[in-house]
Amino acid sequence: METTDPDDHSEPWWGPVALDEETGGRWIVGPTTLWLYRTSQEWRVLHRSPADPTATDPMLNRSRVSHPLPPETIAALPEMEGEALETSRYSFRQTEARVSVQPALADRPVVSRPEHPLHIPSGESVTLYLSTALWIQVRLTASDRLLQEVPSFRMSDTWFGPSTVEGEYCYATRTAGRLQLENLPRRYHRAITPLRIKNAASDALALERVQLPVQHLALYTTPTHQLWTQTVAMTRSPNQDGADIQIRNGPPSEAQEADRIQPPRAPSKKGLFTSTFSAVGTLFGS
Repeated sequence: METTDPDDHSEPWWGPVALDEETGGRWIVGPTTLWLYRTSQEWRVLHRSPADPTATDPMLNRSRVSHPLPPETIAALPEMEGEALETSRYSFRQTEARVSVQPALADRPVVSRPEHPLHIPSGESVTLYLSTALWIQVRLTASDRLLQEVPSFRMSDTWFGPSTVEGEYCYATRTAGRLQLENLPRRYHRAITPLRIKNAASDALALERVQLPVQHLALYTTPTHQLWTQTVAMTRSPNQDGADIQIRNGPPSEAQEADRIQPPRAPSKKGLFTSTFSAVGTLFGS
């Protein structure tokens, strides 16, 4: 199978595939390219991510799969000029023939900075549609062993919390954020999260950054292969700088026909709270 048109998404880039011994495959997902190669006793995972993430467009909408690839194609990869590859080898008594490439959400919260601050007056509620970059997981189908996972876009690290000593490590990214779903471009290497924000405080809310607890969210796909998460609701109460968080059950109303393809990485805790609206954010490597 090979999809050569980045706008042709009749087939998703994820799913199981069978590879004969001494053959491989290539997955181009957003800015990252991943290759798999199978021998009788080894699976080899190679991937290339942009050397400078800050100079790379995280919204680069590419989604192409090519297999089978002959061994000479895989052998030539390390010799490609200017291509920095990371290679991992996994040895077995006998390799399984089927492998599954799957999307997954990040393993830490993602702090998104809208391109332009959004002001929400007292008593108002809005829904903001955000998209976040996905990880690419490689699993053996029969045994469900996770061989490796790599980000489709390497986000910056950030410290996020009410102070420099209270908080947690997150990923940081910029996002357009849309109030109208139809204005959000369809990107198949990113997942859409509907964020419902209610400002119950007496003053206006200046939304300059949003912390999404994506490690607590499940991942869903629609019949047209658009990826979604559950809806996240944030409520800012009177005399409160942060927001109480509620994660809604099931797929969002905007994707009623969606099926779950990944459970949350971590179970959701009751009483989730974010200091989104008053946090100290320190970026590293951004």
